[in-house]
Order: sequence, then C-alpha cells, then structure tokens
Amino acid sequence: MERKRHAKYHPKFNMRFVHHRRRVILGVFLLVVLLTMAGVWFFQNQQRGARLALAPYPVRGCVIDQEDGTIDFRSLEKQKIKFVYLNATTGATYFDDSFNTNYNRIQSTDLKVGIMHNFSFQKSAKAQLRFISQKVKSNTGQLPVAIQVNYYGDEDEDNVNWKKEGPELVDLVKLLANYYGQDVVIKTTPAIQKKIDQIYIKQSKFWIEDTKIKKRNQRIQYVEYDADQKLKNDRDTIELPVSYFNGSQKNWNEKTY
Repeated sequence: MERKRHAKYHPKFNMRFVHHRRRVILGVFLLVVLLTMAGVWFFQNQQRGARLALAPYPVRGCVIDQEDGTIDFRSLEKQKIKFVYLNATTGATYFDDSFNTNYNRIQSTDLKVGIMHNFSFQKSAKAQLRFISQKVKSNTGQLPVAIQVNYYGDEDEDNVNWKKEGPELVDLVKLLANYYGQDVVIKTTPAIQKKIDQIYIKQSKFWIEDTKIKKRNQRIQYVEYDADQKLKNDRDTIELPVSYFNGSQKNWNEKTY
C-alpha cells in the first residue's frame, strides 16, 4: 500500500517530450549543416565566377609600400604576378622608406616595375615634381608613372575645389611626362574619375579602384579589383592590393615600356 502511494506521487518520465526535444535538436543541427553547405557552395561558386570573369585579363600586378615589410619578389613571380608598383612619394614631403631597397631588389626579377606618387591638394605641381625627382631620381622603372588621387583627412568630396585642383593635377601630369619621358596613369576611384575625366584629364589613362570587372576600355589601363588579396610571401602570407592590366597577354607583350 505504501509502495502504491509512493508511485502515485512519483513524476512520470514524459517520453513524448524527450522525443520532441530530440527532433528539435536534430532539426536545428540539420539546418546548420545545410546553411553551412549552402554558404560553402555560394563562396566556391562566387570564386569560380570571379575566376571566369578575370580569365580574359591574365596580367596581374600589385602595389607595395613600406608597411608591407620585406617582400619576396621571386615568390610573387611564381604566383603569376607580372608587375609591381612601388609607393614612392606623397606630396612634397613624404618619401617611402622602403622604396630604394625594393627598387634595387626587384631588379633581379623579371617583374615590370613602376612608381606611385600620391597627389597632394596642398602642394603645387612644381613642388611635387621637384620632390619626386630629388627622391626617386631616374628610378622610375618601365611602366607609366602612376599618380594616386584620393581624398584624405579633411580633403573630401565636399571640400576639394576641383576647379583649382584639376588644373594643378593636369600640370603635374605634363611635368612628369616631360621630365621622365614616360606615360602617366591616374589611379583613383570611379567617383573621382567622373569629376576629372574629359574635363581635366583628356589624354592620360586611368587605373580604377573597383571590385567590378570592367569592360575593355582604352581609357582604363588597370583595374584594382582586390584591395586585400592574400599572397604567399616567403614562408608567410601577405595581403596586397592586386590589379589587372585591362588588356590581353598579347596587348601586354606589345607594350614598349
């Protein structure tokens, strides 16, 4: 009698609840697996699509500055990098500490090399040319000299007076082209390109910073499609901005730099 009374008040084990909970856990697990598989598939498909879109543009290159440390240029060659731009100067006051070392080391490779100058909205074209020529001297490589034009600090789209800075940029392009006897390419964003293309820059070509693959265009020489692409560097990896030459391998071979 005592045993029956004890059993009467003993809580029953609800197996229906246990089975339901197991089904919920299993369902959540399967959902996570499916979402993971879908994410992997989407990522791989996206990469495959990017590779196919980039296939017509086999000539790739990157930009290097002192923040990137010591670069194994032969390793870049093995990864089918064909050209390298070295950050050199900014305005009329800043010189990249690694420029001379990188320029000398890259001579032992088959990489084409160019120099990058960062345009200043505060300094005149003549002052910038004078500084470039003093620091870079004749080490400008075989590629067009690149002028990077981007907003910085307080100099944004609302504050930059292009009616003043546009002609100054044109003067710098002409001064560099005449001084070094090389073409000049303007590296910038699509937004800035719209402000200066055909209004101020009518002959020089552009190097556009855009993740979208561009159609072949005689005005666009390079496209920076990945600002942080991972590349092997000796025994480590490094993230570098990678661009493609907006033409075929044949076009690249026919260029006389």
